[in-house]
Amino acid sequence: MVSIRTISSMICSTTALVAFQLITASSFALELPLLSRREAITGSIASICGIVATAPCVASAVADQQDPSSATLLSLIPQMPFGAPATNATLPMQLVQDIEKEVASLESSDKMRNLATSNIVSGSWRLLYSDGTEITALAKGLPLGFSLGPTYQPLDTSTGRFENRGSLTNKYNLAKLQTNVVGDIRVANKGTLNAIGVRNDNNNRVDVNFQVISFQLDEIFGKTLDPPIRKTLIPKVDPKAAQPANDITYLDTSTRVVRGGDGALFIFRREDSGIPMLSLEERAILAQRDKSSGDAVVGIGVDRFKDAAPELKFLLKDK
Repeated sequence: MVSIRTISSMICSTTALVAFQLITASSFALELPLLSRREAITGSIASICGIVATAPCVASAVADQQDPSSATLLSLIPQMPFGAPATNATLPMQLVQDIEKEVASLESSDKMRNLATSNIVSGSWRLLYSDGTEITALAKGLPLGFSLGPTYQPLDTSTGRFENRGSLTNKYNLAKLQTNVVGDIRVANKGTLNAIGVRNDNNNRVDVNFQVISFQLDEIFGKTLDPPIRKTLIPKVDPKAAQPANDITYLDTSTRVVRGGDGALFIFRREDSGIPMLSLEERAILAQRDKSSGDAVVGIGVDRFKDAAPELKFLLKDK
């Protein structure tokens, strides 16, 4: 008979796989759905240090308002099952082409300069659409009946913080899972080249540095785990890899369009997730090496990541 611990390990492996996909898609961020404050913050932090988060949520400057400039683009993107982002692999080709055409039109505006220093970058953003390979792979389905749920990216440019929060739903109600990639952002130097050689001529580029990858199992078979089963990894950047970065190619009060370092497209809508970002103190505690399960090297592929998280070998052995 398979033990609960074994099943839990397999479920955590699924969550770890999601976290790896998110960190390799360094241009964007998967986030948590509308979970309770306890599930989202206390579960992650109290499980290692016994504290309760009190950080205020990053203000959403114009939550639930829609800028008319990008209204057509947002209207093209349909709602997907489980609240997951739409992708080029889950939408009809004609609709994908319509979305890309509208994005190109918005990106072509001469006003789309110096976006990395805009005062409307900060806030909570929900991912609506992407053609990034990692997001596409997640949207197609996961092991054990799991599906990608709502994904969010809160940003705070005043303190240089970002989080990539993701949730997983299960059609069998097997478990509740969450993952969070925590890192720092800064305005990139003008004129720098990204991974595919695109020059930062418009001052729209943001450099990204990953600090912690956290994945957590909160509930299994309807039973809340107290404390939750969780794992954290400390990312290390391969010195030979390009600086992780993304370009904000369109921005208004309700919509943000991002191009990743590989040119992948990410479309965000400003939307408050209802979950506060980790404070600077909480981030520091989460990143403590003695609390971490190991290191994950960013930029060198899944094999080295499996070395840091051995249980992934079960899920990834045929990949």
